[in-house]
Amino acid sequence: MSAPGDRAGSVTFVNRFTVSGDPDAFEKAFARVAEFMTVQPGILGYTLSRDVDDPKRYVNIARWENAPALRAAVTQPGFREHVEELRQLAESSSELYVERQRYLGDGAPAA
Repeated sequence: MSAPGDRAGSVTFVNRFTVSGDPDAFEKAFARVAEFMTVQPGILGYTLSRDVDDPKRYVNIARWENAPALRAAVTQPGFREHVEELRQLAESSSELYVERQRYLGDGAPAA
């Protein structure tokens, strides 16, 4: 039996971080992880955003072609080493979502 999202189209991975150390060090470590992840098959886009009111809180939003592509990426050699540095600098929680609706800035549904 497949997991939810396996049969669906694109998925969105949301990862929230609370940085315990230096935010600049976290951003540099995150950039190294992003460099690794953005060359994995199935990645559609990757962002890191910092909370406007709390500079130690961040959110990463990554879009993938499908859930199996994300799951394959996190099993690649080198993945653990890349994220271990982030774990030293921040706590995180993550979720995976299946897109249900999409709208553009003009209010029209996206095709």
